[in-house]
Amino acid sequence: MHFTNSVLVTAAIAVFVLWRYRQAILTGMTQGACAPLPLPAAVTPAVAGSGGGHPLAGERSLRRRIVAAWLLTTALCALPMALVYMVAADFGKAPTYALGLTLCYTIAALPMIAATLAWQPLRILGALIAMMLCFAGLVLAAGVIERSLGGRPVGWQILGLIPLFFELAWNQLGMAGLFWLFSWPVRLRGVVPVTFAAVLVFGLAPFAGSRLTAVLAGTEFGTPWVLRLGLNGIFLLIALPVGWLAWRRLHRLAEDYEAKRFSDAQLLARTWWLMLVVTIGFDILIAREQAGIALLLIVGEILLFAPVNAWALRRLGVARRSEAAPTLLLLRVFGYTARTERLFDRVASRWRLIGPVTMIAAPDVTARTIDAGDYLRWLTGRVDELFVNSRADLDARLASLDLQPDPDGRFRINEFCCREATWQATVVELMLRADAVIMDARGLTPARRGCEFELQQLAQRLPLRRVVLVVDATTDRSLLQLALGDGVNDVRLVEVRHARDADRAFDALAAVCA
Repeated sequence: MHFTNSVLVTAAIAVFVLWRYRQAILTGMTQGACAPLPLPAAVTPAVAGSGGGHPLAGERSLRRRIVAAWLLTTALCALPMALVYMVAADFGKAPTYALGLTLCYTIAALPMIAATLAWQPLRILGALIAMMLCFAGLVLAAGVIERSLGGRPVGWQILGLIPLFFELAWNQLGMAGLFWLFSWPVRLRGVVPVTFAAVLVFGLAPFAGSRLTAVLAGTEFGTPWVLRLGLNGIFLLIALPVGWLAWRRLHRLAEDYEAKRFSDAQLLARTWWLMLVVTIGFDILIAREQAGIALLLIVGEILLFAPVNAWALRRLGVARRSEAAPTLLLLRVFGYTARTERLFDRVASRWRLIGPVTMIAAPDVTARTIDAGDYLRWLTGRVDELFVNSRADLDARLASLDLQPDPDGRFRINEFCCREATWQATVVELMLRADAVIMDARGLTPARRGCEFELQQLAQRLPLRRVVLVVDATTDRSLLQLALGDGVNDVRLVEVRHARDADRAFDALAAVCA
């Protein structure tokens, strides 16, 4: 019950945190009384190019290796969990059943893959169906082999292994799958892992308090203390150290993330795996009454998952170091949250397999860019540290741009929170460091000319063949002509009316760096 409550509370708190973080960013954008920063002098931009063949070829190869790494990670961690479950449930030693359980737990790789590669819902559904059918086929083949080696006849009845596998998967993954759904919304993924870690630890206080009360009340020494302190006193006695542990856990997660020991997707995957492991452990504890085995399983799997994942990523060549990855600058007309998020998911998330992304932060994409470090700054009232307030701040942020991939092969989003007086100088500096630029110019009208400055600066400072403009029927083409001048013919215009059209924008960007 404590674990279930922790998941539900996490989802609710995550929504609140995201809302408050957005408000803090919006408030910060309108503050600051300093004079506008002068724009940097014109310089010759570097020659764009990935230096390693067509970016799409590298992206496809990396995608396959990422899929293989998550499947290998979950399979290696699922096998000992399946064996422990069979021992606890007294299911014998049938290899086919062990394989079936292992494959059931390996299905947990699907949400991890989908989150890492920003898959769309239809693709996830198709992958789930294919995975279930493939795994059911493997179980059937294992059953045939096992019966043949044992000298037993193989009849049509063995086909019953297929619905048996589906039933097994439902029984083993049903509760964990429900937990995954609560933490699945893309807008919550940046805050769910950190929130869940804190809630899970701090939520132990009332549980530990009730247990301690029961233990103390059963002893001659402890009974007077229970009567003297009362339930509230004992709760406070437990809550203080547990709260300190939760706080230290938050700090550790933020520090490890900023040190690039794991990516946002890896942190989310660890959270999802923990949810699965704990549900299996509770099954062993409650239904099988094997407390020792349940505890051993949970602790062992928690300790096993991260190093196995790190090994799999290295072994399959996903973890890498890039010397000159192309940088993408993402610009847009502010104020279209849902539309910007869809473009972000289709383009920026894919580009992270090729190179880093830079952008000006705003409330319309905070759900996609908030990370563990941002979370902790907001929680401790230090959101102002995220903002560029002066030339010194801007120089420091530019010098610390994160241009190296995470252990899972993806690059990070470098978002710059700016004041009213600093955003123009910041965006120009980012232009000068970009190998490719995509601007969402949908909604650009005479009444809404929010990206006119950026268009003019792009025309002055960059070869416009590096620029991809996303347009639709709401884009005033005459404003593009006015801002870009004769260079408008060099810009790649991509019509995006539906979410699926955004893939063409990504292809155009990849061509820029080919």
